[in-house]
Amino acid sequence: MVRNRCLQCLQPLNANASWEALFSWRQKNLCDTCQGKLRPLKAPWCLYCSRPLARTESCADCRRWERTRHWSGLLVRNVSLFSYDDYLQELISIYKYRGDVALARVFTEPLKQTYLKDFKGAIPVPIPLSEERLLERGFNQAAVLAEQLPVAYNACLARVVDEDKQSKQSRRGRLRGHARPFSFQGGAARVAGKHMLLIDDIYTTGTTLRKAAIPLLEQGAKQVSALTVARG
Repeated sequence: MVRNRCLQCLQPLNANASWEALFSWRQKNLCDTCQGKLRPLKAPWCLYCSRPLARTESCADCRRWERTRHWSGLLVRNVSLFSYDDYLQELISIYKYRGDVALARVFTEPLKQTYLKDFKGAIPVPIPLSEERLLERGFNQAAVLAEQLPVAYNACLARVVDEDKQSKQSRRGRLRGHARPFSFQGGAARVAGKHMLLIDDIYTTGTTLRKAAIPLLEQGAKQVSALTVARG
């Protein structure tokens, strides 16, 4: 059945060739008004985390990560699709906490296009939820996002520790936080020598993604990158 209403405001969708040409997305899921509120990220930005910058280079946080022995070399790069402003925060909140899974389709085409452009051949790995969080929400938002990609994902990580939100920790606390919230499940052959691509909704500090990269690299992954919807 052809959808003809905006997934956010439920207003009728009208075909708009110029909009499709601008974003190169195959199917509209938002009306022009709601789509116009999203702020796609692009250069100039940080080469490693997609943070907007005055010029394309490595940001101070990424340089700091790489200077810290425990964290150096864990994550090759994160690409985020959109700036995490008030509008996207509301959209993700509806998707993530109110259970409107259909909103994941808003990100289907940009996720596919970014995967094919920057990470073709990599194996997606959604960031897992703890059992408690999964029971609360009824779904893993990262897994649903991974389902939007043109290749099957590998659920080879399990969350064994439900840590406090990284955004509430100081930078020093994040750098010193050596807890192991993720464990690897399955045979090492599933990742050995392969490029693994972590999938999550928001890149805030990068700590969660780096901690998720550790068990993958320990199992022989060639490298680990990340693809996220929003850059906080």
